[in-house]
Amino acid sequence: MVSIASLLCACGTARFKADSGRWQLESRRFWEYAMTNEELVERNRTRRIYQIGFVTRDVEKSMRAWIDTLGVGPWTVLTFTEQTMKNLKVDGSPFTEPFKFLIAATKIGDMQIELIQPVYGQTHLAKFLEEKGEGFHHIKEQVEDDKLPGFLSELRGKGIEVLQTGDFGPDVHYHLDTESKLQFIYEIGNCVPVDLPAGMASIFTPEKA
Repeated sequence: MVSIASLLCACGTARFKADSGRWQLESRRFWEYAMTNEELVERNRTRRIYQIGFVTRDVEKSMRAWIDTLGVGPWTVLTFTEQTMKNLKVDGSPFTEPFKFLIAATKIGDMQIELIQPVYGQTHLAKFLEEKGEGFHHIKEQVEDDKLPGFLSELRGKGIEVLQTGDFGPDVHYHLDTESKLQFIYEIGNCVPVDLPAGMASIFTPEKA
């Protein structure tokens, strides 16, 4: 069993001490950011986790695995290059070299599953695959357009910067540098419908698996 003392030490954000049978909090900084349960419930009442994303070296192999193992599909496959993904920035700087990555998407209930295969170009996605390998990459929250600036400002105040951002028509995404705090990348975006250019999308179905 893990002791209360070890849990408090692991937390690292506040120190406690026993006094007359009660725990007293000695960190003002903790209280500066703490929220009550009621405040947390209200803050999260209408938020929506839209997507879970994974990176892969072979998107077709990954789609087949999801279909064969879990019966998840069919998949819509999109190809992104500098011609279709505009205003791409990596680590705050415009990305000027050619790039290409494939995205396959499907849904389980209301949750979108996204598989990403970097092909060329040193985007954040390609760097992640090189450094971390295949697997879980991000959770994406849908944030309305008018709330995106405030959300990003709040996170910057906590030391969280944007790893990558770009536009696909009216759809915009922000990959956030949250790994040191959350052990994974958090993504936000407006998640709006996009009229796909002719020939950009294909459907990978169970019949092809």
